[in-house]
Amino acid sequence: MTTTASLKKRFFSHTALIVVLVMLMSATVVYMSFVKELEKSAQDKLRLHIYTLLSVSQFNQGALTVPPILHNARFNTENSGLWAMVVNSNKQQVWHSLSVIDPVITSPPTLATGQWLLDKQHFGGTPYLTISYKVAWEEYGAQHEYTFVVAEDESVIKADLYRFQISLALGFLIITAAVLIGQHLALKQAFKPIKKLEDEINDMEIGSLTVLSTDYPKELKGVTHNVNSLIDKEHRQRERYRSSMADLAHSLKTPMTIIRSEISDLPENRSILDAIFRIDNSIEYQLRRAVISSHTIVNQGTNIETVLGLVVDAMDKIYRDKSVEFTTNVDSDASFRGDENDLMEILGNLLDNAYKHTQSAVQLNVNYSDCQLIITVEDDGPGISEAATQVIFTRGERLDCQGLGQGIGLAVVYDIVTSYNGSISANHSPLGGAIFTITFSQQGSIS
Repeated sequence: MTTTASLKKRFFSHTALIVVLVMLMSATVVYMSFVKELEKSAQDKLRLHIYTLLSVSQFNQGALTVPPILHNARFNTENSGLWAMVVNSNKQQVWHSLSVIDPVITSPPTLATGQWLLDKQHFGGTPYLTISYKVAWEEYGAQHEYTFVVAEDESVIKADLYRFQISLALGFLIITAAVLIGQHLALKQAFKPIKKLEDEINDMEIGSLTVLSTDYPKELKGVTHNVNSLIDKEHRQRERYRSSMADLAHSLKTPMTIIRSEISDLPENRSILDAIFRIDNSIEYQLRRAVISSHTIVNQGTNIETVLGLVVDAMDKIYRDKSVEFTTNVDSDASFRGDENDLMEILGNLLDNAYKHTQSAVQLNVNYSDCQLIITVEDDGPGISEAATQVIFTRGERLDCQGLGQGIGLAVVYDIVTSYNGSISANHSPLGGAIFTITFSQQGSIS
């Protein structure tokens, strides 16, 4: 069975996914921009080192002199990850910084005077970012060319990049979490009217509320107004329908009573009297069936024990000459989501049937479990045959095959139960007689 997620969860999950994707793309763009800027910054620093070397270099009498100790301490520290060297036009090193333990042997590329070259090279298995710049000093009409090379260990640059990655990831997580929390709180506030509407509909289902309130946002005002109008219209139609049925019952009952009384003393009209009695019962069945065929849109919560008390009092009066031990077990949290008259019709007919056929004991149980309301009525009478349990609720069997005046009660019960999408069955009772079991699904409990 597929469970549909709530609107709020779906909206939150979809927007959260969008937020995460946007944040990831933003973080990617920021990271790529930082990498680009970091590389540019490293290149600019290398250029600056070249300019610094040029500023302290002196050329005199055909020889280039560079101080052994430079202002930047990393050039003077072994294995600092930053070193420099100067190569003449014959590709011979004429100077290198103290940060190099062993002289670095490299063949700088051929450059034009004043040309820069950025490159990545490996020295001793270590990757370096290098920059080369070629200059020329002129003395006595002769040019003396030198190539200045500065290199920095890429691990130093990668260390800065790694620290930025950590900071970016932490910032991404914190900002994303803050946005999602804010979004959740905003959705919770925005969906409050819908939650209120859901609660009010639940209150209407259990009978504690008759109409929806009107203080809703304009997006929901149309819905609540239409629901209230529909409930009011259905209620008025149902009341008119009941009144019409009552009027029809009275108009039919009175002529039938007159006819029956006029011919009741004539023995030769016994067959006519029996036919009239059957017609009377059929009219009663059809009228009662019509009344219960349409329930209210809002199922009112009916207290079962209250209705049961009224029915039992009536049974005790009707069968006062019959000694019946009646026992009952009703869950305290069980209620009937439906019309009180319908419940009274169900209990009245089943208990009347049980009292009529019992020898001494009738038992009624009402249980509420797993959103199901289960009602059982059993007795210790003669019971029902196996064949009868299969056809007892068949309309023709009820009306045509049973004795005079019987069958209407069970037929009405069957129609009421099925109109609530419930089920009813008959079987053998442990007491020795019959047991009727009624099950209503998705019934609520008393809060």
